[in-house]
Amino acid sequence: MRVLFADDHALLRDTLKAFLEADGSMSIQLAVDVPDALRIIRQEGAFDLVLLDYHIPGMDGLLGLRQVIAAQGDAPVILLTGMATAGTAEAALRHGALAVLSKTLPSDKLKDAIVAAVGRTLIPQYGLGSIGAGSGDALMLTPRQEQVLRCICNGMSNKAIAHHLKLQENTVKMYVKMIFAKLNVSSRTQAVIAARDLLAV
Repeated sequence: MRVLFADDHALLRDTLKAFLEADGSMSIQLAVDVPDALRIIRQEGAFDLVLLDYHIPGMDGLLGLRQVIAAQGDAPVILLTGMATAGTAEAALRHGALAVLSKTLPSDKLKDAIVAAVGRTLIPQYGLGSIGAGSGDALMLTPRQEQVLRCICNGMSNKAIAHHLKLQENTVKMYVKMIFAKLNVSSRTQAVIAARDLLAV
């Protein structure tokens, strides 16, 4: 299975590539932005699937998604995002994305979704995960929660965050739990993925 994965976050891109290629069933080619993805598709033809990160350079709202979908022809394109409003997800599906998947999905579930996409058995709503529902409003963090989340993104431990923000460590732990609940994540790694879109970090 030939998959093109377009994401400008090197660590996430390489980690997902290694996981998806581990059993030998997929061959993952990487792109760093929309123009790069389009160039590769023109040179090598449509892929069995394109995974397109929502916030890579060249997206320009959903214009980049539409361009990649046009280049792929009938082959599927999935939009990946750490955080998005329900309105954004619905617009992506209207423009022809096969699905909108949360990058905070466990790797095994994300891989299952990719296999289902190629087999055309994936329903569009699969894996929306942390995408906001209802009004479509962006998720809101308090100023203090945002400070703590930025510290998490910088790789700081709870103890280091407490020292940096002059808080008790137990208070930091409470903030971390609240942040995880708001982002609908269960680990610091997933929180960092979600924060990349939410805080533009």
